Amino acid sequence: MNKERGSLKEEAQQALIRREWIKALDVLQRHCAREPEDLRSRLKIAELFERLGQKMEAIQVYQEVAEAYARDGFLQQAISVNKMILRIDSSSQDANDRLVNLYAAKIQKATTPQSLRNISLFSDLGEEELESIIGALEAENFEKDATICREREEGDSLFIINRGEVAITKQIPGAGEVWVRTLREGDFFGEFGFFTDQVRHATAKAASQCDILKITRGRLEEIIKVYPRVGELLQGFFKKRVLDLFLVLSPLFSTLTVAEREEISRRFRLRKIPEGTLLFTGGDPSLSLYMVKSGEVEIYTGNRQGKRVHLATLRGGDLFGEISVFLNKPRMTSARTTRSSELLELTREDLETCLLQLPELRSKLEKIASKRLAQTKEILSQEEIEKVRETLL
Repeated sequence: MNKERGSLKEEAQQALIRREWIKALDVLQRHCAREPEDLRSRLKIAELFERLGQKMEAIQVYQEVAEAYARDGFLQQAISVNKMILRIDSSSQDANDRLVNLYAAKIQKATTPQSLRNISLFSDLGEEELESIIGALEAENFEKDATICREREEGDSLFIINRGEVAITKQIPGAGEVWVRTLREGDFFGEFGFFTDQVRHATAKAASQCDILKITRGRLEEIIKVYPRVGELLQGFFKKRVLDLFLVLSPLFSTLTVAEREEISRRFRLRKIPEGTLLFTGGDPSLSLYMVKSGEVEIYTGNRQGKRVHLATLRGGDLFGEISVFLNKPRMTSARTTRSSELLELTREDLETCLLQLPELRSKLEKIASKRLAQTKEILSQEEIEKVRETLL
């Protein structure tokens, strides 16, 4: 029997390759009559109905599959299927209501439903909050090898894989495009740009045919105005996923264990700073170090003639202010935001606590401080050389 079922799916696949839609539909219907729990094949039946112009039949199958997913606690799959229904018939708004009710009932009945662990963004939401999120999600389909998003492009969307696999790659100087990892159903991606500078930090390509759920930061901000707790949950998600990635990429924190990074991230505090805000100036007491979550910060100083000298422009993931904090000396440079920014602040007291718990950080900070000081001196020396050259000319 199993061999026969397998042969039906293989026969349907061959028909799909030959674009024989009617034959593929017939074979898949026979397969699903014997194996109704195969929801992916039933989804393919709905897609074939839609392709053949039989919209009512497609909607009916989509509804059955969405409700089956929701009953089993697979919310993201159910949302994606319901979005397909709305794509065919935008008046089918009751589909989302039915989905929310089914999912809410599932949460009430289950104590620790294993199937909810892959959708951590949704599992703690109340019914109204959940409904608002569902309404903001968009469903997209990608063929194998299609590019979902490209590194360095603008982008403020968070993606959730409903079906299929996504390959993440990154451009590495001297090595070209390098594979980073492969993500599967239930995984998130795009969160770095979503929570920080709205720029893609990697390229995502469909490693197989994919169904993707997408939500933009703009839509989420609208939801947060009505449901502030959604924002609190997202900040928790940010600390678990994105801040931890910041620490992994930071030369100061990269070798820490997961537990040690969690201890560090717990101590960072988020600050929202308007454009043009002076964070500190040379000579100020050193009270905190900062990491840029989003926005832009200029680091500058003055030369002997009182002329302003630009030292660096910092963006998402960059650390600054750590030298003076570590040395417990007044600020040697000035810092101001050149765009509205979100900064993660770690106070000197919290840093000292971390240094006591993690002695290896102290030696790393010493090396980073020495390197940063040398770079600053080099920039100032070069500026003096240019000044002399201008005089000669």
